[in-house]
Amino acid sequence: MIKKKLQWRQYSAKSYKNKKQTQRVLNLTPDSSVNELSDSSAIAKVNVSTPEDHVSTQENLSTPTLQSSIPKRSAIRKKSNVVNRLRAKLRQAEEKCKKNRKELQNLNKKFRRLKAQRVTVTKQIATTSKNKKVRQQKSGISLNSKRRCLLKMVHSFLHRDDVSSVVNGKSGEIRRRGVVHRKRHLCDTMANLHKRFCGENPNQNVSKAHFFKLRPFWIVRPKVADRDTCACKLHENFSFKIKKLHQLGVIESSCAGDVIQSVVCNTNNIDCMYNRCEVCKDRVIPTALDEENKGIIITWQEWVTRSVTVERTGKASTKEKEVKNTACENRSTSIEKLVALTMEHLPNFAVHIFNIRHQFSALKTMKDSIHDDDVIVHVDYSENWSCKYAREVKDTHFGGGNQQVTLHTGVLYSKGMVEAFASVSPCLQHDATATWAHLEPVLRYIRQKYPNVCNIHFISDGPTSQYRNKTSFYLASTIPFLHGFTYVTWNFTEASHGKGAPDGVGAALKNLADRIVAYGQSIPDADILFQQLTLNSSVILFQVSEDKIKERGELVPPHLKAIPGTMKIHQLMSTTPGVVHTRDVSCFCEKNCQCFYPSRHAFAEEEEGFTTPPEATIEVGQWVLVEYDNNLFPGVVTQIADDQYEVDTMNCAGENRFYVPSIRFSGEKVWYYRQDIRDQIPEPLPVTSSARHFCVLPDIWAKHKQRT
Repeated sequence: MIKKKLQWRQYSAKSYKNKKQTQRVLNLTPDSSVNELSDSSAIAKVNVSTPEDHVSTQENLSTPTLQSSIPKRSAIRKKSNVVNRLRAKLRQAEEKCKKNRKELQNLNKKFRRLKAQRVTVTKQIATTSKNKKVRQQKSGISLNSKRRCLLKMVHSFLHRDDVSSVVNGKSGEIRRRGVVHRKRHLCDTMANLHKRFCGENPNQNVSKAHFFKLRPFWIVRPKVADRDTCACKLHENFSFKIKKLHQLGVIESSCAGDVIQSVVCNTNNIDCMYNRCEVCKDRVIPTALDEENKGIIITWQEWVTRSVTVERTGKASTKEKEVKNTACENRSTSIEKLVALTMEHLPNFAVHIFNIRHQFSALKTMKDSIHDDDVIVHVDYSENWSCKYAREVKDTHFGGGNQQVTLHTGVLYSKGMVEAFASVSPCLQHDATATWAHLEPVLRYIRQKYPNVCNIHFISDGPTSQYRNKTSFYLASTIPFLHGFTYVTWNFTEASHGKGAPDGVGAALKNLADRIVAYGQSIPDADILFQQLTLNSSVILFQVSEDKIKERGELVPPHLKAIPGTMKIHQLMSTTPGVVHTRDVSCFCEKNCQCFYPSRHAFAEEEEGFTTPPEATIEVGQWVLVEYDNNLFPGVVTQIADDQYEVDTMNCAGENRFYVPSIRFSGEKVWYYRQDIRDQIPEPLPVTSSARHFCVLPDIWAKHKQRT
């Protein structure tokens, strides 16, 4: 063990350094002090001295005064502390260097990895660009332009009114990434719409997944909370019958469009859809009705309108008033009778479908091909807005003390320009005279901003109380000519299918008014509403007073003659004041074209040749002759409500020959407007001895048959 220790001391680097330092100290001391140093223990302490000590010792020896060459203990300790601190700093520097070396190695590895990936990506880009060039050379069209073209076609398809419907009201706005759009609900599933798009565009090869991806975010699938509360009654009732027959296995399809397609030659031909085609007018729905199933009683649903007597109790007395109530009821009959009812209602439904599609197509064509001298005005009444205070007491909020304001909204289309406008009025009147009082400031605005415009085209839905009546027709043929227009058309959408852009304008204005109230600004009346909307909205606003509406009413003659078949009119044209031409559907191929057999009507008494007498009063229980689908039917008036008449008509068995059906269903009676009732007639006379068939008096029949 001793030898090993000696060897360790001999060969240890630390021992060698200590010996060397001790030898240096001995070489610097005088001879007289060598013996003293050899016997003392200071030599062991000097062994830990540093080279700095030797330097200081040499400096001391070089001085002329004789001093002891042995350093003091305190000086040795101080210098050893300095050495220790330097050594600690050296260790820290070495550790940092090691860390930096590791980081440098990791960075070198990452660099080599990224360099390899860059080479791979460069090769892939080169390959892809080469393939793109090859495809572009083969097709002759750039890939980006193809994608843009497809995106534009899909967006245009999904924005069609027969594919998606505009969501009206306050919940119809959708916002994403700062972009606000009017929400639209799909009318069918995306899978069915993909099939329809591919059928209409066979040259476009688009997969179902890609078609789904191209759907804009504001076109969404409808939810239960977003259900349609303005559904078409005719559509719903016919769909109930078709779905029930399909459920029983009598017909192959539950789609109303497929049923119509099976009985007509061409769904785009007006003669086929109006049951005037000689080839397909006698076709029936193909059914698979077994003899075993005949006579089985089945039940289906149907929307039925009835007159209900409501008692309204006042302070002094109780009054009774008849109101119309529409509800979904269950109806029961045999299978064969349901098939007969479906066939009976099919012609009217086919006309309804053709009018919807044709009007949307014709109006879209007119907007796309608008000229410099044309302007299009799409109008509609918005639901009345209730004025609000920022803070209300209980009596005002629950007592109905807030006023209501009429909003008549619209969109103005000109060459390369689309503008939204609205008129505000405290008058809640929505008839024809009020409509033209709201439109007159719009006409002045058009004449001021577009002085070269001479043709004006109006678009609206077809309620008889607002737009489609004799008063509105007369004012449409007079007021625009007073403002310098030379050609006027008014186009009506099909009943229950008139939602459009003006509904979105009304919803935006009412949302804005609600936000203004929420921020603390009270809007108690129409004047304040007009001021606040003018300050905070970009919509062009007009204000209409009650006096203006009364002035428009003075322009209407006291006795105007109703135009026959008013409910079937979908286009009214006028080039001469007081004279109009009407058509069942719209056409814009050229001005004053003769498509779809237009009819001429003159309001001027000089052209009629006689003074129009006032209309006779019709009472319940009287026999009348009504016009329905270009045919005449005798019937008895059963109810009268709001200028509409419920008539229980007889069924036709031939020319001026009618019979009373043996089976009557509740709700089968039809409501007619006054203009659809041709005349009051005596009770029909029996033709046969069994009194099964009846006829109208021949002179009355011949008189009204010539006008049909």
